[in-house]
Amino acid sequence: MWIPTLEQEILSVIDAGDLIETATFDAKASLPAKGKSKDLAIDVAAMATDGGSLLYGLGEDENDRLTVPQPFELAGARERVDQIVRTSISEPPTIEVHTIPTDEDSSLGYLVIAVPPSPRAPHMVTVGKDNRYYGRSATGNKLLTEGEVARLYERRQRWEVDRAAMLDEAIESAPIPAHEGFAYLHLVARPVVPDEDMFDRARGDQHPTQFMDGLISSALSAEVYSTPYSPDLQAGYNHERRADGWAASRGLADGWVASRGLGIEWEEIEDPSLVLDLEVGLDGRGRLFCGRAAEEYRDRLLVIDVLVAGLTARFLAVMGELYSAGGYLGLVDVGMAVTDLRGGISYVLSRRLGVDPTPFNKDSYRRTERLSAPMLSSDPRGAARKLVLPLSRAITRESYDPFSE
Repeated sequence: MWIPTLEQEILSVIDAGDLIETATFDAKASLPAKGKSKDLAIDVAAMATDGGSLLYGLGEDENDRLTVPQPFELAGARERVDQIVRTSISEPPTIEVHTIPTDEDSSLGYLVIAVPPSPRAPHMVTVGKDNRYYGRSATGNKLLTEGEVARLYERRQRWEVDRAAMLDEAIESAPIPAHEGFAYLHLVARPVVPDEDMFDRARGDQHPTQFMDGLISSALSAEVYSTPYSPDLQAGYNHERRADGWAASRGLADGWVASRGLGIEWEEIEDPSLVLDLEVGLDGRGRLFCGRAAEEYRDRLLVIDVLVAGLTARFLAVMGELYSAGGYLGLVDVGMAVTDLRGGISYVLSRRLGVDPTPFNKDSYRRTERLSAPMLSSDPRGAARKLVLPLSRAITRESYDPFSE
């Protein structure tokens, strides 16, 4: 999916003569005139079937080639696109709208609509009582046949993921068994739209271990999370190629016993607090395990608030960078669980502040969300808060936010 960000990118492609309309790309001279919003609705609904991008501000020459830059007034353009999509398509697909100002005049420019393949396709165009479904061919939009609509509904059902089951699978694939005196953190992410080549496309020519190091390095930014804790995704981990992906781990035994899905069953570990295992699947799935979400101290199970928050934010940042590098703009199912948590109390309140909070009264904490891939890349802290904050509120009487530090 081509998503230009600068005017020069557009001009360079025009000069190279490479810009043609395809099933995943279309260009228009300008946004539709008032009263013609149906045209844009059809373009977006059609592109949402299999994904692609729409570029506005580029016209055709006398030979019907896309070679004529036609920058237009950008003020209000993004808002107008958003309003058309929300009111003219049922149900509105997820889109990303970007404006590209010209170098000479920032008030003029181009507009790009990035349309990820939608797990909810087909999308009906409802404006003007159209009430029909559209898709793309190599040369433009087309009406979908009854059979094509039926196949898309079947695909919709196939792509629906039971997030609770996904989280259960991650827990079952934990690299070490439960250990008295410890609670474990489990994190998982999975693109809603499957892509078997996600990892290889994202890494390009980089060696997989170099690419993994880059993903992890970007997640260590203080903007992602700044409060120190241990273990963290710092240097000192081991790289491994596993059956379905690549892993960076520390604190695990040297030999593995048996493969279980994305996880590895390892020999018994004496100190779970040292174990941290991050795995990124070839198909864009991810999993993180930490053996120290909570640790017993003087007969009290202390939940390491900052570790749970920090690793969740860093994991989502890693996955967001993967999706960004792989050009995936769609939705992602994410989940978090802390197991063997009954009786756990906040480390921050009990140790730092001397407060005696109410113990957690369930065996585990679980939370799942469906978020956009761009959110994981641009705001991993915000995404992590959605998963972590209900737990923090429960164990701190709503008096502490681990993301506020």
